[in-house]
Order: sequence, then structure tokens, then C-alpha cells
Amino acid sequence: MKGKRIHGLEPSAPADEMIKLALRTQLKAMCKLREKALDPNDTDGVHDMRVLSRRLRSHVSDFKPYLRQPGLSVVKLRALAKSLGAVRDQDVALAALKVSKSGATGDAFEGIEMLESERRTSREEALAALEKALKPAAVDEVCEEFLARLRDTATVRPKKSTRQGEGDSVLIFGPVASEVIAERLKEFRSAAAETIYRPAATKDLHELRILSKRLRYAIELFAPCWGKELKDIAKEVALMQTSLGELHDCDVWIEDLGQRLRRTARKRKDDPDTARERAAAVWLLRHFAKERTEHYRAALARWEDWESREFLNNLKSLVSEARP
Repeated sequence: MKGKRIHGLEPSAPADEMIKLALRTQLKAMCKLREKALDPNDTDGVHDMRVLSRRLRSHVSDFKPYLRQPGLSVVKLRALAKSLGAVRDQDVALAALKVSKSGATGDAFEGIEMLESERRTSREEALAALEKALKPAAVDEVCEEFLARLRDTATVRPKKSTRQGEGDSVLIFGPVASEVIAERLKEFRSAAAETIYRPAATKDLHELRILSKRLRYAIELFAPCWGKELKDIAKEVALMQTSLGELHDCDVWIEDLGQRLRRTARKRKDDPDTARERAAAVWLLRHFAKERTEHYRAALARWEDWESREFLNNLKSLVSEARP
């Protein structure tokens, strides 16, 4: 995916130049996906544009301590990501229903087909809203405003900066990379220690997923400053993010299906459509409850493996001692 890796990032270069290069490149890569995102036959387009919008906002947050206030606004980027997410959520749901349906029979099978029809209608509505959000003029406005703000934003040395030389008159990119990864690692590690052993803590596990994503994005952005070793670490973090992400998807399904069952309990029991809907909801609830357990076990096993081989300690040492 274009924008995932930024060519030209040099650890010894001024941070001002490299930060602007990274953010500018990702913004342009995201905006170029506009037509692909609106292609009804290419669901990857929406996904790719949404991911790049998330990466961009995550990196704006990474660099916030190094940018003179008021810094960069992500309000319009967040609104754009919300429109993309509304379509993507339906794509993910439809894919999950298709897989789940393969093992269902009778009323449950027919009920799942009803749910698929609901989701397709919701996707059409979300796509219509996305088409408005992605009008050329609207996308151009987002890009132009962000780039103008970026050009006018200067870098500053944070008070807590520990890796920049005291006598350095220019903020250097390599130490910034070290500090950003160290901070993202600290956030993730602290949250994981509190959350990973609480399988029922759905909100905290969701937040841990977000923190793992931010850590991964930071590592992938700065990987060229260290080389293959950091790329391998990014792949490992991505696996944890995937387990936590699929766990969260199950939590969303479980909540939605529970609400559906409570709602349909008040309907007439002899209505065929209600019977099919409830049969599907019960079948899917069992399915996603089982799937959730598997994803939690995978995340827990990975965490225990990381602890046993001091994976996160090694990452901390790498970015702290072997400065780019």
C-alpha cells in the first residue's frame, strides 16, 4: 500500500523536513485513492483509504509534541474516516455473514440471508453518503487545508525530549523516531499489563487494540531508520493487533445480536420472519462467542510469548540504545 512506507526518510536529517515529508506523502497517497474507494466492485479501495487516513492521524498525534501549536487539525480527516468506516464496516459484516452461513441450516440459514439483505441496504446508504464526502472538491479542500497548515507549522523541541543533544540547534529526525516509538511502546505496555488478563474487559481490550495499532504504525513509519530488525518487530505487533481486532469484531457482533434478540422477544412468536431472525441471531451468537474465545486465547498466548523472550524489552533497548 502506497503511503505505508515513506521513501527518503533520513535519521540524520532535520526533523522539520522529515516530519513534513512523511505527513505530506501519506496525505497525497490517501487522496489518490478517492476513485478506487468509490468503485462498487473494489472493496479494497475503501479499506485502503480508511487505513491511510488512520495512519495519517496516528502520525499527526506522534509528531504533535514536536509541532508548534496550534499544530495540525484532523477534524476533517476524522470525518472522512468516519464515512469510509461506515462502508467498510458493512463490507466486514457481509464477509463474516458469508463465512458463518456456510454452517447454518433451516431457519438460521434463511435468517442469515435476511441479515445479509439488511447489511447490503445499509452499505448502499453508507456508500451514497461516502460519495458526497468524497466529491473532488471536498477531497481537494481537505488536502489543500492540511498542506497549507503543514507548510506554516514549525517544529519545536519538547521539554521532555531526552535524545536530542543539548547543543543541537536543529531538531534531528532520528532521535524523534526513538522518542515516538518509546512513547507508543510505553502506552501499549502499560495498558496491556492491566488488561490482557481480563478477558471480559471489552472496552479496555478495544483500547489496547488501538494502542497496538498506533505502536505498529509508528514502528512501520520509522523502520527505514533501523532496517530489517524493526520491520520484523512490526510484523509481530501486527499479529497482536489482528487478534485484538478480531476479538473486538466479535464483541460488536455479540452486543448487536444480544440487542436484536431482546428486541425480537417482544414480537409475535408465530411470525415466520421473526422466527428466522431469532434463529439466525442465536446461531450467530454461539458462533461469535466461540470465535471470541479463540481470538482472546491467541492474544494471550502471544503476550505470554513476548514476556518469556522479553520481546518488548528488546524493542525498548533497540530504539533507546541503537539510535538511528
